[in-house]
Amino acid sequence: MSEVYRKLREKLDNIPIGFPESEGAIEILKNIFTPEEAELALKLPVVTKSLEEIAANLKEDPATLRKKLDAMADRGTVLAIEKEGKRLYRLLPSVVGFWETPFWPGKKDEKTLKLAPLWRNYFENKFAYEMGDRKQIIFRIIPVNIAISPESRVTPFEDVIELLKPVNYFAVAHCPCRQIASYTGDGCNHSTEVCLHFDSMGEYMVEHNMAREVTREETIEILRKANEEGLVHMTDNHQGKITTICNCCGCCCIFFRMLKEMNLPRAVAKSNYVSRVDPDLCAACGTCTERCPVGAITVDEFAVVDEERCVGCGVCYPTCPQEAIKLVRKPEEKVVEIPDRKTYITNLLKEKGLIK
Repeated sequence: MSEVYRKLREKLDNIPIGFPESEGAIEILKNIFTPEEAELALKLPVVTKSLEEIAANLKEDPATLRKKLDAMADRGTVLAIEKEGKRLYRLLPSVVGFWETPFWPGKKDEKTLKLAPLWRNYFENKFAYEMGDRKQIIFRIIPVNIAISPESRVTPFEDVIELLKPVNYFAVAHCPCRQIASYTGDGCNHSTEVCLHFDSMGEYMVEHNMAREVTREETIEILRKANEEGLVHMTDNHQGKITTICNCCGCCCIFFRMLKEMNLPRAVAKSNYVSRVDPDLCAACGTCTERCPVGAITVDEFAVVDEERCVGCGVCYPTCPQEAIKLVRKPEEKVVEIPDRKTYITNLLKEKGLIK
């Protein structure tokens, strides 16, 4: 039985964000795929194909195959969507995929309690380096507009409201990072229902009871409240249409843990801004130090920002009673060079040597 899981792990590792060999990897797969599902997963495409195409390739009856694939979609291992009257499927990767799917519904049950320590151990031993130690940075920080000083300009790919304009479908789920931390003894008090996904992925999540549909206005309100809590907006690291916005805390988020605990500076792309303090206004209250997700602010006579450490998120601003801190644009502006998701995925594949 273990042989099918070994082969499946190898297949899942040959995806842009893979599933490298490490202690616990096979055990994770055993907890989310039955042996029969693992056998079928070995034959499934990792790019979206119609039910008819997959059935023809596998020489199976489409109706029978659909039942199997829909069951796997319910379990969070296969993506299932409707497009132009056709049912489309693909095998989900580790991220965005079967790492998150058990936790998105926000249920504390036997499955999530068993998976949480397995994923945490896997992350700390291997998975962090799969996501955080690469040329193509996966996620980037979206700065908070209200924190930006008037003389600084914001380009569309840095503005969260601008990023939402092309989106047609909105869904919100619970944060996997916060739940895994909680179920392994290191949780926090931040809200969990803040994981935003859009369009086809959002529709899939709602259809399979992993998320709830929200309006554009509700999405903006979720983002506003997340900022009030001190959560950081992160999204896909390209200029094209986004698929997700995570609202991350400095204590549980795996990307911030990669930055702080594992010294992986390319775990996340910083924004083009940095926090600056006006010492004449600062009351040295320490509120900003408590909110900073990366420990970039210290306080003596007044708050001081370590600009090398600052990620430019702006969560330090909203609760400053003296309005002594703002985001200012860095002189050495870095543009997100990746124009769209297709190029982004291609770069990830090239980096892993899967294409030339």
